Amino acid sequence: MTPKLRLTLKLANELAAFKLGNCGPSDDPDKQTAYLAGWNDIAIRFLAAGRRLGDPELAAMLEAAGRTPEYIVEAYTQRANLLAAIDYLKGAAAEPSYEDDLVLNTAFVAPELIAALRAATPTQFDFKKLIAFCEELNDAYRREAYLSTALLIRAVMNHVPPVFGQTTFAAVVAQAGRSIKPMLERLESEARPIADLHTHILMRARETLPTKNQVEPFKGAFELLLHEVLARAA
Repeated sequence: MTPKLRLTLKLANELAAFKLGNCGPSDDPDKQTAYLAGWNDIAIRFLAAGRRLGDPELAAMLEAAGRTPEYIVEAYTQRANLLAAIDYLKGAAAEPSYEDDLVLNTAFVAPELIAALRAATPTQFDFKKLIAFCEELNDAYRREAYLSTALLIRAVMNHVPPVFGQTTFAAVVAQAGRSIKPMLERLESEARPIADLHTHILMRARETLPTKNQVEPFKGAFELLLHEVLARAA
């Protein structure tokens, strides 16, 4: 079991065991404050740990649990929502493939593909920087740093054209075969403009940041590009 999952389950058990029901809205205000503080201390840590796991279904349930309660009655509602999430987590964690699925959910590039790049022995090109790009891309995506994710996708697109005998990614797309061209076109016509937008736009009074929805659709096309790099450089 990974340390992240172990910590999340530990906090889940602490949260479930917390005797929130020993304090009600008619109790002394100081008692309510103490119980609420104790509850929030564990709940906030559990919410943070659970989100870091990268389980989309768990993340949705944690989101539904709402913001940090300010009153004891709000903590009761949050407790009910979090207990449902804990029930789900414990059931999911008992499945043998759960942690493998978590790795895939939090990776932009499949770990086995990065391993294949590392194991390759191309004679003309050095994959060292490409591997570092992919590892940092996974790290950014896992930490929900989608601004960095978008920029690293573009960095790889700019880095690999020599493997295809080209100097620009647009030229790579132009010479691609019919089966792969539509996927590479998506990177050039959609992923690149997203990165360019967030890089080149000047500071404004109100800013927006890229979300997971802006980068996740390019996972398949990006991995296909890496497969082509492996095939061309072999």
